[in-house]
Amino acid sequence: MATSMQQFTLEDCKACLSDLLEAFKQPDNAERLEEARDNAGNDMLKTMQMFFPVATQIEVAVIEKYGFRGDGDGIVRFTQAVKHYEQQDPEVAQLNQQLRTTLMPPVQAPTPTQTMAENGAR
Repeated sequence: MATSMQQFTLEDCKACLSDLLEAFKQPDNAERLEEARDNAGNDMLKTMQMFFPVATQIEVAVIEKYGFRGDGDGIVRFTQAVKHYEQQDPEVAQLNQQLRTTLMPPVQAPTPTQTMAENGAR
């Protein structure tokens, strides 16, 4: 069942985003995410292969409680709803920014010194 905007209210959106942030902080989930992030290192392709599937599992478990399907379509509909409410409410915008920061931490480009050291150059 796909949740419509009439069913997923602004307050539901705030609650769901808060629940998502809490779910990512739960010790078992945080450990799984950290392990996936460590295994991926600074490689974006590995991050997509290792980190995002774990994050998606956690996200799906939460959004299903708010009536969204537990698949890609459910995630897309949830994201659309958040974007809709984000334009109307600064709290939703702030919560969504926190979520994005959790899911997409800044990737640091290696410095020339690091790159040379990794390649064995002097």
